[in-house]
Amino acid sequence: MLETITKEKVSSDTILEWVIKCVEGKKEIDRNLWLEIAFRLNVLRIQEAILYNKMHQSVRIKEFEIYKAQTKKNKSAAQLEVETLNEFRFMKDQEDKIYSIDQFVMIAKKNTDINL
Repeated sequence: MLETITKEKVSSDTILEWVIKCVEGKKEIDRNLWLEIAFRLNVLRIQEAILYNKMHQSVRIKEFEIYKAQTKKNKSAAQLEVETLNEFRFMKDQEDKIYSIDQFVMIAKKNTDINL
């Protein structure tokens, strides 16, 4: 089961890919395994948050550069322009990934509370 993803370097991506395969294959995930996955994701979440923060800073720098280059300063226009960039989309995808990890951990906690 989880051993298949532990043979390689474990990352939140490898864990989530494994979970997605289980969901797509309609495989049931054992409660203890669910908790182990949640624990690992919770530990690895900090790496995802660090990546998100770097992405967010990069996007904000681009927004500021766009704003500075404007002859007629318009923050909303600068924000709109930044939102068209791929970097902004990647940042939003990262934000959604962190949210999904948080939800996965929350569901695992609730599942544990219910089954105790």
